[in-house]
Amino acid sequence: MNWDDLKYFLAVARSKSLSVSARSLHVSPSTVSRRIDALEQALGTQLFSRRQDGYDLTDAGANLISTAEQAEAHLLWLERGAARSETETAGIVRLAVPELLGQYILIPQLAELQRSHPEIQLEIITDVRSSPLTKREADIAIRLTRPTHGDYTVQRIGQLSQALYASADYLQQRGHPASASDLIDHRFIGWDSELSYLPLAHWLEDRPELPEIYLRTGSYHSQLMAVRAHLGIAALPRFAAELFELQRVLPDEPSLVSDIWLIRQSDSRRLKRVNIVFDQVSQIIKAASDQLV
Repeated sequence: MNWDDLKYFLAVARSKSLSVSARSLHVSPSTVSRRIDALEQALGTQLFSRRQDGYDLTDAGANLISTAEQAEAHLLWLERGAARSETETAGIVRLAVPELLGQYILIPQLAELQRSHPEIQLEIITDVRSSPLTKREADIAIRLTRPTHGDYTVQRIGQLSQALYASADYLQQRGHPASASDLIDHRFIGWDSELSYLPLAHWLEDRPELPEIYLRTGSYHSQLMAVRAHLGIAALPRFAAELFELQRVLPDEPSLVSDIWLIRQSDSRRLKRVNIVFDQVSQIIKAASDQLV
């Protein structure tokens, strides 16, 4: 078996699409298909059910996921120089952080880490999606949901409050909703279909009084910019809304409060530099608790 074929297997398992996998791997769809066929022949079993709407894992494919992800994690670990001394602090630490939390809470507080450990290089991934942790591309991740499987060190480091916000100009033009039933007369900014699984998307779109979404986007930052441009109401983290002087809509309603989890990869937690960054990130988020809830 060619171990490189596992990279193609994981790409298709995650995207369920040859074309999407091909774009992420910078190859042609026919190459992806050929490598999947080669892996299935080498293992003597069918890993995917080919359907018109995409590729679904068979039982054999589902059983292979854990092994393939472990192999992927070790390769990425080696690529980042983790094979060097575990006590050595010099090297790269990759950190996956939710949008806005990374830009406005974490990054502005990293100067102390830089001063005390200039030998550590940080790579920060800011995205609302949790895929970097799933793909084992990060040593440390901050998540708003606790992982249900995987070999990680998990620490609850705080809570994040999110609620409905709009700009003062928007509310002046269209009026302040006095009750939930008044929301039907307003424009809302929500998540695109690819992110409809997010808890915040459910919290917003499950409201019975919610009108049709006026604008859908794929990032927190674009929603924040849309609200600042007076385009409508969106569910945003409190710290970001207050930073830009946005106004709370229906302030008497309860906010959506999520736990903040700091997660460290099992293969990375033996590295001194990862532990240093892990502890520093934990301290930064805990120190910002008054802004976050």
